[in-house]
Amino acid sequence: MMMEDRGHVSSDGEDIANVGRPQSELVDDLLADDLELFDLSLKKKKKKKKKKDDLSEVSTSVATSTGERTWDGSDRDYGYIEMLDRIFRLLREKNPNLSERKRHSMPPPQMVRIGSRKTMWANISQMCDTLNRNMEHMISFFIAELGTEGSVDGNQRLVIKGRYLPKQIESLLKKYIKEYVECSMCKNPETTLSRDSLTRLYFIKCEMCGSSRSVAPIKSGFHATLRADRRAAKK
Repeated sequence: MMMEDRGHVSSDGEDIANVGRPQSELVDDLLADDLELFDLSLKKKKKKKKKKDDLSEVSTSVATSTGERTWDGSDRDYGYIEMLDRIFRLLREKNPNLSERKRHSMPPPQMVRIGSRKTMWANISQMCDTLNRNMEHMISFFIAELGTEGSVDGNQRLVIKGRYLPKQIESLLKKYIKEYVECSMCKNPETTLSRDSLTRLYFIKCEMCGSSRSVAPIKSGFHATLRADRRAAKK
């Protein structure tokens, strides 16, 4: 018969090897045995394997950065990034103006005070050329918004009745650009302003995206009636 070796045990159930050992050593050995059961250092997280899709995206990004066309000479299924890159490439090839945005700069209005009752806008002609707008249309807008009178001298400078600071003209200039120059779709200032002979309405057409919209006619603002105006009306 095979006998199971259970060690030497005393009559009261205590291991003979532990007889005579100090109590503190026995407690340390028991704690060491318990810690071995809960040894967490042996357990490690398993690393997830990279999917093939991730590898294909990496290769696609590398090919895109180097400028190679990953779809040339292949009939495989393309990824989302590849198809998106191909669409933008075709758009840039067919419409080169869309790939580059021009920065438009405009000089600030040069306001010169004439005496104590008049102000001259010295570079209004240059600003009209920059905005591609008729000078008469632009002057009528500012005269209506300021509620004053004005005239153009021989050097194409606008003389306005009243005292106005450059900041006042700049705020009105931003309003004019937003309403009568800027495209409402792509925010491009390269537009044309034309008047329909049948409806007598003004239309803005964008040279970049081709969209068009009608604009409101210029309405005269508040104008205080002075004594000189009443005298002129009587005559």
